[in-house]
Amino acid sequence: MGHRRTGHPVGWTTVLIAMAVLFLAIGGCGGEEAAPAEEAVPRLTKAQLAERMGNICQEHTDTQVVDIERFEKRHGLPPSSQGAVPAAQQERELVEVMLPIVEDTIHDLDEKLHPSEQQVATFKAFLRALEHGIAYSRKDPSWLVSGKTEPFSEARALAWKLGTAYCGQA
Repeated sequence: MGHRRTGHPVGWTTVLIAMAVLFLAIGGCGGEEAAPAEEAVPRLTKAQLAERMGNICQEHTDTQVVDIERFEKRHGLPPSSQGAVPAAQQERELVEVMLPIVEDTIHDLDEKLHPSEQQVATFKAFLRALEHGIAYSRKDPSWLVSGKTEPFSEARALAWKLGTAYCGQA
């Protein structure tokens, strides 16, 4: 006995298999709930936020020390760790080495930390204050050696308010 033609080029078995595959693709396998689009990230307590901020900022400070030493060696500059260096060198190190690290710090803090609802406003203000310090320093790095108002003072004050002394400066 041969296959009986019904006028449709596709057999019923093929249609049923296609529908089952489509059903599974759209509806899932049945036993599992759909995963939420974004996992809920737990908020940090004040103590947890302070500790993690301090750790991130200390890590970036350690990087800054190493990067400045490398920068000085690469450019044949006197080591700033040995004492007084020319103002132009200090300004150049601020702009070319320190500020990019502060930008990385802002990124890491913003991406990795989720403060409690009570601390969100202060935390965001802290990040904005760091951004202000960067923008000001790019326009006028001479503040570092001239005695002008230091542009990271607000960030430092907010860092203290958030419970850490390791953040808030270039």
